[in-house]
Amino acid sequence: MKRPLLLLPLMLAMLAGCSKPVPTETGPEPGTAAAAKELAPNFLLQMFTVVDEPVIDGDTATVNAVILNQKCVLTMQRTNETPYGWLVSKQSCVATNLSTQGANSPIVTGKGAQVVIHAQR
Repeated sequence: MKRPLLLLPLMLAMLAGCSKPVPTETGPEPGTAAAAKELAPNFLLQMFTVVDEPVIDGDTATVNAVILNQKCVLTMQRTNETPYGWLVSKQSCVATNLSTQGANSPIVTGKGAQVVIHAQR
């Protein structure tokens, strides 16, 4: 039986093996639920790796990035409305093959910005 699964549980499972600490500046009291909630997105942000320098063409920037096993292209527009001077106007991610453990591993395919995981049972 083939059934699509959500990417988030897979990402969280992969992150379970990561132990890189994320420094906190100021925020909620350490060890609280609020601190855990604040840590999660900050930790996930560290999972991005920019693989190329941004390409700037007029008021448009294109950035290639990798998060976990997804290759992403971010298209940004120049703006005065954000602290960075850029606003992401489009993102496109395609999963790379996660199958490294043999025939029982899930098969991952990318369809545009949608990722579908098929697991045989």
